[in-house]
Amino acid sequence: MPLLGSFLFPSGFGMRAALRTEVCVLVCVACAIGCGHPATDKECQEIVERIATLELEKAPGSNDAKTVGAQVDETKKALAPNTMKDCVGKRITERAMQCVRSAKSSQQIVDDCFK
Repeated sequence: MPLLGSFLFPSGFGMRAALRTEVCVLVCVACAIGCGHPATDKECQEIVERIATLELEKAPGSNDAKTVGAQVDETKKALAPNTMKDCVGKRITERAMQCVRSAKSSQQIVDDCFK
C-alpha cells in the first residue's frame, strides 16, 4: 500500500486512487523543489562575478586580488544589459547556484551547473 496514500486515506479509499494521490503530491513537491525560482539580479550578478573571477585567476599575471576585483567589477558593468536580458527572471535552482559557488572553472559552470 502506498505510504502517503495509506496515511491520508487509511481505509475505504481505493488503492489506485491513493497511489495517484501519492504520485501527484510527490510530483508537485519535486517540481516545487527542483524547478527552481526566477533568478534575481543578485543571483545573476553572482554568476557573472564567479565566472569572471575564475577566468581572471587563471590568466597569467593576474594573481593580484585588487586587480582581479577591479576587472571583475568592470566585467559586471559591461555585461549588465545582457545579464538583465538573458538571466534575470529565468528559472534557477539552489542546486545550480551551489554548483556555481563551488565550481573550479568557468567551463565547469557552463558544462555542469545549468544542465
